[in-house]
Amino acid sequence: MQIIKTFTIVTTLLLLPFLTLKAQTSHLLDYIVLNSGDTLYGKVKHVNQRKVPPRYYKKIRFTNTKGKRKKYKRADVAAFNVNNTNYEGFWLSQSSRGMTLINPQYDIDPKNGERYFLRVISKGKLSHYYLEWWEQGEAGSSWMDLFRKEKDQFFIRATQGLFGLKRKTLAKYFANCPSLQEKIKKKQIRKVSQVVDYYNKNCVD
Repeated sequence: MQIIKTFTIVTTLLLLPFLTLKAQTSHLLDYIVLNSGDTLYGKVKHVNQRKVPPRYYKKIRFTNTKGKRKKYKRADVAAFNVNNTNYEGFWLSQSSRGMTLINPQYDIDPKNGERYFLRVISKGKLSHYYLEWWEQGEAGSSWMDLFRKEKDQFFIRATQGLFGLKRKTLAKYFANCPSLQEKIKKKQIRKVSQVVDYYNKNCVD
């Protein structure tokens, strides 16, 4: 019995550096998560930087650790990570309101929506995402801040550009948390990050 224990300990000590190296290597790599649930590590490209302005590839490009390349339809990808930045896929629709940047709500609609990958800023009872795009002549991306409560099947736009928080929209959205609602109305909370932090610490779904 003692021999078995000694062998197990020695084997674990010998393998530990390799397991640690593998974990560290995986952490440094991009990855792609397929709808099947499989997670593949390697290099992910989803934006064509050669175009002016840059634009999203119709298919997400993946190169595995052996250098083998493959393209995946956006509809077949659930999420991916590029340079330690997470993106989650959603079918978003504004069919009842028209697809414009001033609309406050984006419905999750797999039947009629268009595939978007939202940049994950923070996750919690209230999650914060960026919907990104490129303006003509601009090399850097623009974005809008979106909120989503855990059980909601839609996103709410949090800001109105340079004018700050969409206070009327958010006050209505946070009717389930009167204290946050009041702070938004009285401009005691002015930043997106403050809204997220307050809701996740003080509000009950």
